[in-house]
Amino acid sequence: MWANYYTSRWDNFIQFSSFALSHPFVQCLEDSLLVFTQPTESSYIRYRELTQLIDVAVLDATTLQYHPRAIVASALYVVLALCCELASKEEIAMFFRRGSQFLNALHSFNELFGCFLETEFGFCLQELLPTIQYISTFMSLPFDYQMPENEAGMGCHFEELISLQIHNPLQLEYIQAKMHYSQ
Repeated sequence: MWANYYTSRWDNFIQFSSFALSHPFVQCLEDSLLVFTQPTESSYIRYRELTQLIDVAVLDATTLQYHPRAIVASALYVVLALCCELASKEEIAMFFRRGSQFLNALHSFNELFGCFLETEFGFCLQELLPTIQYISTFMSLPFDYQMPENEAGMGCHFEELISLQIHNPLQLEYIQAKMHYSQ
């Protein structure tokens, strides 16, 4: 799955890249490195948000117009922007889809994420604009933070926990409402 690959590449970049480690945006985050695949509750929450965003997008047939790698990279961008408190879920859902100010802003987060994309995957942040605008339309979906059934918590290995199929019961209803609204 592209999401696992992209999150592991992001975690590696943010923790070990000299560019990232010396970047002013990362230095302002103190100990919170915004990783996705570390055995912590905050990392698991970020991973759940990312996978739920991708999963709900996949339920919409319009998603077939976008490259799967662009969907994952765009979801990663949006979830990180949310985690960094650069915008609320509501602001992402309302404003990201309508313009490009967020992407064209000379914000240090864009510089950091842009470097990640270029270094790890060879494409630039500006290329993601249409996909980020599209993926942001799904940010009004309420995220589900319930642990998977039959799991007591973080007791099992983290890799096992993130490999479990996550189901947000609101996804299908959300897509049906989205389709009805767009008609």
